[in-house]
Parts: sequence; C-alpha cells; structure tokens
Amino acid sequence: MISTTLAIAAVSIAILAGFLAAIAGLGGGFLYVPILILLFGLDPISAVGTSLLVIICSTLVASISYFRQGRIFFRSAICLILPSSICAIIGASLTAVLTGVVVALLFSVMVGILSLKLLYQDFPFVQALKRGPSFEEIRSDSFSITVKNRFYYANYLLWGSLAGLASGLTGIGGGVINVPAMVTAGMPVHYAVATSTVVVLFTSTAGAGIHATLGHINSGYALFLSIGAVIGAYAGTLAVPRIPEYFLRKGVGILLACIAVIMFINTILGP
Repeated sequence: MISTTLAIAAVSIAILAGFLAAIAGLGGGFLYVPILILLFGLDPISAVGTSLLVIICSTLVASISYFRQGRIFFRSAICLILPSSICAIIGASLTAVLTGVVVALLFSVMVGILSLKLLYQDFPFVQALKRGPSFEEIRSDSFSITVKNRFYYANYLLWGSLAGLASGLTGIGGGVINVPAMVTAGMPVHYAVATSTVVVLFTSTAGAGIHATLGHINSGYALFLSIGAVIGAYAGTLAVPRIPEYFLRKGVGILLACIAVIMFINTILGP
C-alpha cells in the first residue's frame, strides 16, 4: 500500500509531468521513469513498466483532445503504429534478461541524444529518409489552418521501429523519436506532437502488456500517477497551440538534457 502522503505527492507531480508530456508529444516516460526511480525508489525495470501504463492513460486523454483540434495525420499515424507496436513488444521482452543498471543507462543515453537533437537541429540523429514510396496527406484543423505533409514509408518504418523498441525497453513512450522523425521530414511540430500522441498510445499499450505479464508494474504508483497525468495531459493539449514552436523545442530539449544527466549520475553512483 502507498501512504496518503506519497499518493498526494504522486498525483501532484504527475499533473506537471502530464502537462509537459502533452505539450511535447513525448508520452511522458522521459519524466515518469526518473520520477519513479529518483523520488519513489522503484527499480529501473519496474519504473519502465509502470511508466508505460501511466502513458496509456495520459495519451488517451491527449489523443481525444488533439482529435477535436483536427491536428492528427491519421494515415501517417497508422503507418507508424504497426512497426512501433511490434518493436515495443520486443523491447519489453528484452527487459526480462537485462539488469536494471543497463536499462537505466540506456534510458539516459537515449534521452541525452534526443535532447541534443531538439537543441541543435543539425545534430546528426533522426535524419529524414526522403526517398522511395510516399503519399501526401492534408489536414485542416479547428484553427482554420490547412497543412500538407508528405509521408515516406521508409522514413517512418525505420524510426517507428526504433521508437517502439526504445519504448518497450526504456519506458519513454517513443514520442522522443517519433516527433523529431516527423518534424525533420517536414511536418509542422504541433501536428507532429498530435500525431505522435496517438502512436504512443498504441505503442505503450503493446509494451505495457508485456511488462504486466512479467510483473514489472507497480499498480499503486500507476494508479495515482495516472490520475495526475490525465489532468496534466488535458491541460497541456489546451495550452500547446499557444506555445511558439521555437520555445516548445528549446524548452523540451533543455528539460531532456537535465534529466539525462541526473539519471546517468544516479545510475553510475548507485544508491
């Protein structure tokens, strides 16, 4: 059982985490995993499984809100969901044979690399593969903005698969790869955030299912973090259209960099 104090703390912290995750379209695992490890003392593998369950709840709420805003490229999302979900199952299965230290280090490295990509767009990671078969998709949102996007199958097959693997293995949801992959291919960041949120919902569900069968989910923390995450995610989806793209990208990049450093130091030094 979780004490009342810890339950209140979990809900409160998750509101902020859910808000930040929704405006970034990153699922929230980049926050939930370190919160569960550093603040609540879970082992890294249990933190990964619990994080994915929380992400399901928050991205479901965020997806509904983004659907109402009309900013989801549905055909693109469907093409990302299949490879990312399959690889999420593979990644989650690998945690049965990996140690918590290895999983924590992989998390730190992944988040660190992606923070550099957001802060420095020329950083050579998640480069778009603009070749081969493709299709054009058009969306008109509730703000009377019409956007065209060209989807390249090879680009999203590669990065969608990597996002799914990272999701199941480190609990980050996969949006930290999906969003840069879509943005570098030409999709406006706010639409990439919305589309990524739907993909992360399915990817996290696939990974969480495997973690549940392996006993890697702390149901108590999952419940209270989910309550806060849902509240924060809904607020975030309402706020994101008003946030300039530059500040959104830079702000999330700095946050990811700080988390990567803290997690790396904590893992190396140990408890």
